[in-house]
Amino acid sequence: MRGWLAGFLLLLATSAMGGGGHQLTVSAVVLTKSNCRFTTASSSLSLAINPASTSAVSASASVSFRCTGSVLFPTWALLNNSGLHGTGPTGLRMRHTSAPSEFLPYTLSYPTSGSLIWGFLRTVTVTATVAAADYQNVLPGAYSDRVTLSLLP
Repeated sequence: MRGWLAGFLLLLATSAMGGGGHQLTVSAVVLTKSNCRFTTASSSLSLAINPASTSAVSASASVSFRCTGSVLFPTWALLNNSGLHGTGPTGLRMRHTSAPSEFLPYTLSYPTSGSLIWGFLRTVTVTATVAAADYQNVLPGAYSDRVTLSLLP
């Protein structure tokens, strides 16, 4: 029995050496105990578009948040999802309220990251813009979308 066990261990060791080596890198990121929270749950933007115009149309809203936690100068990041009708976070579009196959593309712009002093209120401006080329030939009427802004950490 001992001979069998010794042979098995020798075979196991030989096959492990014959297969080459493999390095596995293990890493971790320890997140801060800081967290940032919006001061209100929602806001809205309203754009009035005259199709005779040849300029982009924009509207802005202020969004405020506060960061607290264990870091004196927490870093924050702000991002948006695809909205209800978008093709991605940068492919936003509003849908016509009575003709659901009609869409109006738009963009959002805002500061995407920064830092602030722990506990202080930060207000950023979020701007929605519709390019003139995007509204020149769309169906008249009301369009809407709902986008979720996420604040990290």
